[in-house]
Amino acid sequence: MKKSIFLAALVLIGTGCFAQKSNVSKARNLADAETPDYAGARAAIEDALVNDETKDQANTWYVAGYVGYKEFDNTNLNRQMGRNIDVMQWGAAVQESVNYWAKAYDLSQIPTYDKKGRAKYDTRTPKNILPKMHEYFLHQPLIIAGFTAYENNDPSMAYDLFITHCNIPDMKIYQDNPEALAELVRDTSYYTCMYYAGRFAYEAKRYGDAIATLDRMNSEHANKNALRKEIIFANEYIYQIYIEQGDTAKAVESIKKSIDLFPEEPWFMQNLINLYINSGQEDNAIEYLDIAINREPNVGQYYNSKGSILARIGRFDESFAAFAKAIELEPNNALFLESLGFAYVDLGNKLNEDATYLDNTAYAKAKVEIDAAYKNALPYFEKAYELEPDNESFKHSLRSLYYRLGMNDKYEALAD
Repeated sequence: MKKSIFLAALVLIGTGCFAQKSNVSKARNLADAETPDYAGARAAIEDALVNDETKDQANTWYVAGYVGYKEFDNTNLNRQMGRNIDVMQWGAAVQESVNYWAKAYDLSQIPTYDKKGRAKYDTRTPKNILPKMHEYFLHQPLIIAGFTAYENNDPSMAYDLFITHCNIPDMKIYQDNPEALAELVRDTSYYTCMYYAGRFAYEAKRYGDAIATLDRMNSEHANKNALRKEIIFANEYIYQIYIEQGDTAKAVESIKKSIDLFPEEPWFMQNLINLYINSGQEDNAIEYLDIAINREPNVGQYYNSKGSILARIGRFDESFAAFAKAIELEPNNALFLESLGFAYVDLGNKLNEDATYLDNTAYAKAKVEIDAAYKNALPYFEKAYELEPDNESFKHSLRSLYYRLGMNDKYEALAD
């Protein structure tokens, strides 16, 4: 009786295993059929992927990926013949098979042992996978589907498809097979795809993915093969992401790195300076303005910004010198002229505030300096208004100064 029960159990176990292996074969046959049934093939393989008897076999996962490959292959043929295809399903099938094959390769690297304890490895599965992965990389179905997803206002899906393509050379099957890896041409177009993957992640607000992807544009290989402008743009996006996340420390770290990498690009220096200015870190702003001036001594805006900061912290003589240099470089820049005028007004206001509690004799002496500061501002406001008479800001500043100086006729002449 016990023997009968034992034999029955063996039959049941064997039948279950056979059924799952049959499902694997069925999935492949349905995918290979003259009229393929991809839905049926996926349904057949589904149970085998979780069954204890077959889920750890490389061939199970290879066939699961093969179903997607066959859908890719047939769809690609229709595409080449000019027929309408479902681009998104085409990309999804490829993405599906890439993921399954990554698992298939991992399982193929787990040895089995013969009766003498000798390790045996599955070499057939990698040989089957590699040429098909080459096709994916060459024909770029994931990129084509990714652009379609983006056009359909789904940047998150676009990122997933693009990054799957970009990650093919990083798959373990290629890292373990350098000769096969060498056949994948990671040229300018490859890194353009990488750059757009990062942008799509940014637009989808997947900031962690965006930073990780865009930072790959800084690799040694990318620096040799990618378009330099796309490497630069990638780093601009990284900085912008940190700013949007409110991570000032990371933003500063990132942009300082970019300043070293791209000294010829003023965007990074200018944004770091603006960051320091807006956060009240005047000393740091001046330090980097001096670096910027040393690199580009003929950019008037650097001197104008430096003058404004120096005036803000009360270092007026240095401020006037910086403004004077900016105006020397751009004598008809109305904004620079107005900025110097405001610096003199600020000096006058400070002197006036300091004189508030002086006695009459001391105040009369201070008043001479106060009036001189305001009068020094006048020609710069007048010149700015002369250059841009339709600028309401310049008009208002000049009119206010006329009033302060008691120049009533000119004050009235500028009335609205």
